[in-house]
Amino acid sequence: DRSALATQHDLFLWFHGNDPGLLFDAALQSRRMLTEIGAIVGDVPAFVYRDNRDLTGFIDGTENPEIAEAKDLAIVGEGQLGAGGSVVLVQRWVHKLDEFHALPVPEQEQIIGRTKPDSVELSGDALAETAHISRVVMEDDSGDEIEIYRRSVPWGDATEAGLMFVGFTDQLDKIDNMLRSMFGLNQEESGLSGPGGELYDRLTDFSVARTSGYFFAPSSETIAELDRS
Repeated sequence: DRSALATQHDLFLWFHGNDPGLLFDAALQSRRMLTEIGAIVGDVPAFVYRDNRDLTGFIDGTENPEIAEAKDLAIVGEGQLGAGGSVVLVQRWVHKLDEFHALPVPEQEQIIGRTKPDSVELSGDALAETAHISRVVMEDDSGDEIEIYRRSVPWGDATEAGLMFVGFTDQLDKIDNMLRSMFGLNQEESGLSGPGGELYDRLTDFSVARTSGYFFAPSSETIAELDRS
């Protein structure tokens, strides 16, 4: 009963800034520039909620690596296909906020795997195997944690709202296997020691991925070379 719809498109544009007016102008100009070669199939204005919290009320991005480390995790290394670029997963999640907020806070914390006020990670018996953290924190064969860099933001209004998830990585398999773990798919063939099988991320009971697509963000040098050619 859980799914993440594959809604792959050709191009993803992301405008980031503090002035909604400028962001609107940039999106409008881009739409006009692209009219002859394609149609806009979605436009999702997003925002920062409170002190960088998700609309569930939990602080978002606590597991994110520091910026200096993020570059190594998100950018394809030299000598590899696509060097200098980044693989990007974009998903629009719709939260069932009324259902989630109706739960007692301790149960909400069990679903996320962190305390709600200050984002302290639960541990030991307090951390359920179905907690979001349990499903997405994974290790490779050498015991090192598999990390990605994410820039997720809330979107929506009083009638429908959720999270725009944007994840960056140097290897598509990293994100792909995290998704497989979230949805309870067996990962034995992947060689990872992360959880899988019949367990799944209970957060997916309260949030549904209405769109999902992988993209590749080339380096600025590659874009410049394409422009010259």
